[in-house]
Amino acid sequence: MATIRKRTLPSGLVRWQVDFTDQAGKRRSKLFPRRKDADVYLVKVRSLVANHTYLADSESITVAEAAKAWLDHCEVRCKTGRRMERSTLRGYSDYVRLHIKDPEVGLGDKLIAQLTRRHVNEFRDRLLLNGRSEHLTRRAISVLKLILDHAIDNGQLFTNAAHGVRIIKSSRIDHKAPVPSKEAIRALIEAADEDFKPHLIVSALGGLRASELRGLRWQDVDFEKGFIHIRQRADAYNQLGEPKSRAGYRDIPAGPMVLNALRRWKLRCPKSNLGLVFPAPRGGILQHTNTQARFRKLQEKVEVTMRWHDLRHFAVSLWIEQGFSIKEIMTFAGHSSIQMTMERYGHLFPSPDHQKAMAMVEAKLLG
Repeated sequence: MATIRKRTLPSGLVRWQVDFTDQAGKRRSKLFPRRKDADVYLVKVRSLVANHTYLADSESITVAEAAKAWLDHCEVRCKTGRRMERSTLRGYSDYVRLHIKDPEVGLGDKLIAQLTRRHVNEFRDRLLLNGRSEHLTRRAISVLKLILDHAIDNGQLFTNAAHGVRIIKSSRIDHKAPVPSKEAIRALIEAADEDFKPHLIVSALGGLRASELRGLRWQDVDFEKGFIHIRQRADAYNQLGEPKSRAGYRDIPAGPMVLNALRRWKLRCPKSNLGLVFPAPRGGILQHTNTQARFRKLQEKVEVTMRWHDLRHFAVSLWIEQGFSIKEIMTFAGHSSIQMTMERYGHLFPSPDHQKAMAMVEAKLLG
């Protein structure tokens, strides 16, 4: 049973003490300067004990300690090949070090047992006020959620205060993926040397991510049925692994131009023990920085400017122009949801003729 009693400390100060027994049967107490504060805490602690979710501050770890435990767990996953790439682990470490544990905006010193939605909301606001972008802030909150979820799995926490925290967009206008013009892509392909041309054609017409292109194997190119099967990718550390997500496993239809370019390339492709379609000159995994360097020189030659990833946007724009359904485009692109596809490429879908449709409605009504 939880009770409140008045206490006079040796210093002469009057305090209100809440005494209770937690769900494990251990006696607990907490002092408050005002009876009102003690009453509020009494109601709260009774609910926590009844729901078996009470955590004593003295037994709680800090957010920084929880983050370290989570990163250690991620490192084990990385070393044992359990869906954790080195580049992902590095990114997580950076978010913890630069944002969550930042002495000015972070909350690394906060006990996870004391963490509330208000604390996480304030952390979000501090990130935005100190110049962090919406995307970065959203990622930092996501990492915090993962940290607290791991603490819950370890029995160190019962509720995740970061769940439900939202980052409101500064604009109602969604980000539109930049799509290069057909003239620019055609100029790049025509100006590229014979060894680099297949890279451009497969990327601009197949929509592969750079990591998927570097991890593509000849066994995943079906010349007979006309498909490119995405089954692996090469990360930033040149480690071969699974695609980016479950949706990354997909079959992309390939047209005659793509298949013919690959057939010609296969005759002079460097030998690779890994069976890669686009290996390094000695047969290993091609560094993406090398591809980017060649791409920049080619752009200077034809006087266009774009990112390598814009070739993927171009491929999606062609699928939309051809009239593929949203579901098909989502599948070909390897997106996890239709919402993701529409957020990036919704502006490219043709708009229906609403005026003509309304005229037909009126004609049906009035004759």
